[in-house]
Amino acid sequence: MTARRRRSRRSVALRTQREAVEVLHQRLVSLYGEPRPQRSLPALEELVLTILSQNTNDTNRDRAWERLRTRFPDWDAVARAPVHEVEEALKVGGLHRVKARRIQETLVAVRRQHGAYTLEHLHQVDLAAARRELSSIKGLGAKSVNCILLFSLGRPAFPVDTHVFRVLQRIGVHRTKNLTRANLELQEAVGGEICYPFHMNVIRHGRDICHARRPECWRCGIVDLCGYPDKQQDQAGVTRPITLSPRPARSAP
Repeated sequence: MTARRRRSRRSVALRTQREAVEVLHQRLVSLYGEPRPQRSLPALEELVLTILSQNTNDTNRDRAWERLRTRFPDWDAVARAPVHEVEEALKVGGLHRVKARRIQETLVAVRRQHGAYTLEHLHQVDLAAARRELSSIKGLGAKSVNCILLFSLGRPAFPVDTHVFRVLQRIGVHRTKNLTRANLELQEAVGGEICYPFHMNVIRHGRDICHARRPECWRCGIVDLCGYPDKQQDQAGVTRPITLSPRPARSAP
């Protein structure tokens, strides 16, 4: 196959994926409305909160965050404290030893590189540079980087958590088997203006209806788009037919 033909086929596939995202976005907006960004935390605070959120639920993350901010007056105090004191503050959030060291290492690295405990300069650099700098921080994976870019910096990034990964896989928007890879590959498919509302609505759908186990397909407003036939059951266990293909029709080259 020539390079020209490879480029042509890739562009067709990408265009189809973008169309699938747009269709799903519009359908979810019709169900849930269009969420608007709320007041955001500064980038460094969002980074620490992202570390605290790893491998725990929102309640425990918020408890750990509150105890950290209550126990220490500022980031310099966190960075300079004996590690066991930071661990104690984070114990309610789970994995407190790993997270305490990671937070302290991150704070020291940020101060060393920028002369202060801040990442606000990332508002001024281009998206690729901001992504590179955040990705260089130990312990920040692709999803965490996308969260900071979107929620704190207001950049066009699309975080893929377990809910988003599951819903988009069942709908057929992606065929990726790996969460990290999905966080990298789906960036081109989700347009900048819809990153926030699409992310929030897919998460809501995943939490409320499209559960990992026993999804409530009988009350799903996008069941006709779903490409996961084993889960198309109502409360009586009756399988529903799928009436549409999981992706929009492929465009002509």
